Parts: sequence; structure tokens; C-alpha cells
Amino acid sequence: MKRLLTCLIGVLAFTTSSCALASLLTVPPKDLIGQTVSCPTGEQAKAEGFTVLSTQSWSQGVIVLYSARCPVVVSRDRTTMQPVFGHKIVTWHGTTWQVSGNGSYGTAPTSAPTKQLVEYGISRSASVNRSSPPGERYTILYGRVLQPQVAAIEATFDNGKILRGRSSNGVFALLSAGATGVCELRLLGSDNQILQQDNLVAPKRFAQTGRSTQCLPMSHQL
Repeated sequence: MKRLLTCLIGVLAFTTSSCALASLLTVPPKDLIGQTVSCPTGEQAKAEGFTVLSTQSWSQGVIVLYSARCPVVVSRDRTTMQPVFGHKIVTWHGTTWQVSGNGSYGTAPTSAPTKQLVEYGISRSASVNRSSPPGERYTILYGRVLQPQVAAIEATFDNGKILRGRSSNGVFALLSAGATGVCELRLLGSDNQILQQDNLVAPKRFAQTGRSTQCLPMSHQL
């Protein structure tokens, strides 16, 4: 009986530690993300009011979507705070989390009236060279939904993959490993009708390789 009780305690302890480890692996520390937030308004600008809006897993880690405020110089003696929206790509290396990618852009205040359906940014991993192994490259489309009629966001990446997702807490992210750009963005309504479509291909022919087009990083609003 005593041996059985000991075994049960051991199993319980192992299960508890496994759950704690699983939690650790899926939830990167907020402080790590907040400390690495950079402002699009200036390299030396310090972000304030950092708030995590959504997180989602991908094959190599976690995508963190956040909002913050960054100082903008209006005049010599006046500075105002601008809302910003951004993402962090966080990956697990050995026993620690590391921020391996990021991007952000300035936004209008949430309360400001707008007819735009979404706002978004596109960024890529540091390894954007097409000669790099596909596993070291990715492109992420991230942004905010501004109108309730937008039920889903769909994008075609330059590696041929089509990804679709819905917003969580009003924000979204679509990440394609191996891609170097986004070729087309579609906003869909509740019955899958296309509300708006944006062609993001930047026509460019490479004389050396003969490849036809490439999608370039950009920020845009629909």
C-alpha cells in the first residue's frame, strides 16, 4: 500500500511538472516581449503602455501581437504619444525564450472614425535571401480589423500557399514559412463573399535568374 501511494505521488508530481513545463513552453514571459519593443517613430524612443492583445502558436514558436504608445516629436518643445501596433516572433532555444523577429507601425486611435476595413503590416525574417534554406525564411502579415463585417482574412504568399484566419481580440496574423512576400490579400465577409481584394505584387523581373515577380514588404490600409 505504501509503495502504491509512493508511485501515485510520483506520477502526480511528474504530471504537475509536465503541465508546468508545457505552460512555460507555450507562454513566453511578457517582460521579455515588453523589454524588446521598439518604436517605429525612432530608434531611441521608449514605448509605453505595452499590452499583449493576442498570441498564437506556429511550428517554431509563438506570435505575440501587442499595442503600445510611442513618443512623436511635434515641435521643438512638444511631444505627443502615438498608438502603435506590432508583433514579436518568439522562439524556444534550449531553456530560454528568444525574440527572433518583430515589426510595428503607427496607428490611428481606436476611437477615431474610419471607413477602412483593416490596417496591416508585412514583415519578413532576417533571412530573406532566396538562396537561404526555406526553413530559415518566413513572411508574416499582421494587423487589426477595423470593421465588424470582416469575418476572415486570406492571403496568398509568394511560395504559393494560401492562408486564412480570423481575428482574435480584433487583431490577426498569418505567417508562412519559406515565403518572402505576400502577393494578394482578401477580406471576406460572413458568407465568404470578398469584401475587398488587394494585389500586393510588385512587378519586377530578375535578369540573372529569370524569375518573374517578388512581393515586397509594405504597410497599407484597406
